[in-house]
Amino acid sequence: MIDWKENNVPYSAEFNDIYFSVEDGLAESKAVFLDGINAPDVWTGKKEFTIFELGFGTGLNFFNCLKLWLSHSDEEQTLHYMATELHPLTGEEIEKAVQWPELSEYLKAFLVNYPSPEMTLFDGRVKFKLLKGDSGSELSKTNAIVDAWFLDGFAPSKNADMWSDKIFKEMARLSNQGSKVATFTAAGFVRRGLNDVGFTMSKRPGYGRKREMLNGVYQGA
Repeated sequence: MIDWKENNVPYSAEFNDIYFSVEDGLAESKAVFLDGINAPDVWTGKKEFTIFELGFGTGLNFFNCLKLWLSHSDEEQTLHYMATELHPLTGEEIEKAVQWPELSEYLKAFLVNYPSPEMTLFDGRVKFKLLKGDSGSELSKTNAIVDAWFLDGFAPSKNADMWSDKIFKEMARLSNQGSKVATFTAAGFVRRGLNDVGFTMSKRPGYGRKREMLNGVYQGA
């Protein structure tokens, strides 16, 4: 069940946390995740590129990424976007939350297919898969090779299951040498946990009211 804050920002009563910034969720998404993995440069020259998001939520990061991908890739490149979500929102809730006009084209294309968990969009240039369930369990059943991770669960202090050693180990299993990771949190145990499984994590300036956040690269065990 979700409630709504100012500017139609969805809020989870279960986790006592908002889905994205009440000031500007779109700018936050770019600053944290797209800038955090150095997009679009990170996929330049790659025929296939896979992003895995933990915590799909409203789909805001996907739509924002989709916009950048379609304007900064060629027709021979394919984006594979996978995401986990334990509590999927309805199409109506997603539409209410994602109100930025510049995303309307991508939102519409998605909602035509939703709630189908798999869809091919924009003449095959984007392939999407939503894994409905607990992130740790879904990751353990996955065999994809992931080029970039978006860690976007609710805050670690409110949703610890999304930030466990089990998940970090699964991320390492599915990563390439050089796979990127970006997240809004700067929690010490998250940084240490990812470092322990082979990611080299760094702090960088946070977005908005957050002082710091993390990004990193997988260097191998």
